[in-house]
Amino acid sequence: MRLDGGHPALELVNTTYGQVGEPPEHDVLTAAGDLVVLARRTGLIPDAVPGAAALRAARGLRGALDPVLRGGGDPAPVAAAARRAVAAGTLVPGSGWTWAHDDPHAPVHAFALAAVSLLSDPGELARLRTCAGCCWLFLDHSRGGSRRWCSMADCGTEAKKRRYVAARRARTKGRLSAGS
Repeated sequence: MRLDGGHPALELVNTTYGQVGEPPEHDVLTAAGDLVVLARRTGLIPDAVPGAAALRAARGLRGALDPVLRGGGDPAPVAAAARRAVAAGTLVPGSGWTWAHDDPHAPVHAFALAAVSLLSDPGELARLRTCAGCCWLFLDHSRGGSRRWCSMADCGTEAKKRRYVAARRARTKGRLSAGS
């Protein structure tokens, strides 16, 4: 489970692999425990009780959030999930929202509030990019604001390899044509 998005809401959306608009080739969220691991790794909640209904809710939130972030979706389902999160939680000054330890929807609630936080931050939304290699979403916090890949280690390296091989083939083809 790679975390290259730079924001918990983006990490949730990036739990599927494949091309935008096509069925996912791989889904990281296959079991309720996967949702708990994702919430823990993104720092949203330290631990939670996994539940099948929560997994379905997280997938629903992911499905609603993805088109909104890509500029063509209705934010109403994301806002509704955030309202459910607020209704189920307790605001702790200095700590933010918390939910009962035994609430299996706690990770979903945390992701819903993270999504609303991102969607209401014009500065962060201005940094939102789509990876040129895999279509994942990420926040570009690079100095020049020209980052093209979710991760240099993955998509960036693959793109550079493809350019190198293409340039090498062109040079070889040029030498063969000149020698004829």
